[in-house]
Amino acid sequence: MDYEKLKKMPGDLISADDWNEIIDELESLRAAYGEGLENLRDEMSKRTYFVTLQSLESPINSPRPLNGDERAFSYGTDVLGLITGQFYLGKVEEGEICKFGIHDYADILYYWAGAVESTNPPLRIILEYLDNTTFTSKDLPIHNCLELRQRGAENPYDEFLASPNGRVMYRYPFVNPHPDRAIRYITFEDVSAEADLHIGNVLHYATRIRPLPGR
Repeated sequence: MDYEKLKKMPGDLISADDWNEIIDELESLRAAYGEGLENLRDEMSKRTYFVTLQSLESPINSPRPLNGDERAFSYGTDVLGLITGQFYLGKVEEGEICKFGIHDYADILYYWAGAVESTNPPLRIILEYLDNTTFTSKDLPIHNCLELRQRGAENPYDEFLASPNGRVMYRYPFVNPHPDRAIRYITFEDVSAEADLHIGNVLHYATRIRPLPGR
């Protein structure tokens, strides 16, 4: 079996022919060596890759520096973890903050965000799939970025980064409701004029290995 041609980068797809070749080889090994390989095929179907997209640009708005001094709010540093810029509209404004291209399958997406005012859920996420369907989330809560807050019961963050001046950016998981549809774009929309919502220019996602349909 030619394993060399099956080496993949994170997020790559596997053709049906290559996938079937792997399965046939596993079946042969199981027959030859017994029940020790019984669950190997199931384990392979559960394998995931974790992909990180950095320094993201958006066709909607341009990223601004984390330490911008054009307004009172600033993270006071050029870099926060992998984050090097932020997208925001400013207070008393609503609308689309930024839009990132993915062009890949994703089971769970992870984004970085913080809100100056976080009383009402200020964030709405829109997924645009390659098959031209879309999904719009309910309004999602975002924690206050002026100081570290405890995890909430709904949509809790799973990680946070604190800047030298005490500002916080939180990482939130978002489950793709249609994991078998490839995502073209993810759009972040501010739906609260008071929130002053900030989105970091880094996106992560977890994706399973998926065989391509037969040609």
